Amino acid sequence: MRTYAAVIAVALTLVTPTLDAQQVTDLKQVVYRMANSLGMLRTVRELDSLMTVEYWATGTVREVGPKTVGGPVQVKSYYAQLAYDFPGMRVDITRASGTPAREIQLVSGTFAWNEDKPGAGLVPGDGNAVPAMDALTDRLLHLWTTPFGVVKAATAAGEKTKVTVEGGAVVVTFPLINAAPGETVNMVVGDLNGTPVKVTLNTDYRPERVEVRYGGRVFTTTYSGYGDLNEKDLKADIFFPARIVRAVDGQPVLDLTIQKTNTYNPYVLMPVPDNVQKATAR
Repeated sequence: MRTYAAVIAVALTLVTPTLDAQQVTDLKQVVYRMANSLGMLRTVRELDSLMTVEYWATGTVREVGPKTVGGPVQVKSYYAQLAYDFPGMRVDITRASGTPAREIQLVSGTFAWNEDKPGAGLVPGDGNAVPAMDALTDRLLHLWTTPFGVVKAATAAGEKTKVTVEGGAVVVTFPLINAAPGETVNMVVGDLNGTPVKVTLNTDYRPERVEVRYGGRVFTTTYSGYGDLNEKDLKADIFFPARIVRAVDGQPVLDLTIQKTNTYNPYVLMPVPDNVQKATAR
């Protein structure tokens, strides 16, 4: 039995891709390892088939003003839906204190708005959808600096993506770009087009720290405790961080502990209400 196990171990060692000193800064190898280590590559063709994700969390948030950051507010529940095909994001936050107690923040393509209930404004008289175009850039930035988002964005940037080593860690840099018509990766980054992103990887080639400088501010997000956080009977070998900490100019504005995820491409839609489309067209 032990001999058989030893043979299998040797065989796995021979077929498992590894990065030698030269491959550490090889762009194709590094981006491949990033996607593979997160579990994004599927089928024998190893295609990125991860399009949507949802996760549940608790933690604290702070309101970010033009020059100041508010005090921490405890979050009773935090539910997020990420969609990389539109692209779009819905974040449903219930605060322990403050007004509003519940807020649903959305971005879909080049539109941003808030809802008082999921799907508000799609049917006249059913809930309120309020345009929030001043939050468009921040929400798109949030989406494309998620672990899966940076892999897709680095891939979309093509030869503009660069790989270096800093302090023994592999670092990937690239500009956020709006995808050209017909591109496989449906990148919509709005005013963030050309903004440089710096991603520091951990030893498993998963994003550990993402830094973006935009509009005179520094946005950093750190990720730790990666694991398959789906429920026990729904494991997918897709890895998501158990803790997310986002900071603006060095001040933490979001600190989440992830309770669970659904990485089986859940059904996610974020149709833009008519009043939001009309308001932004003026």
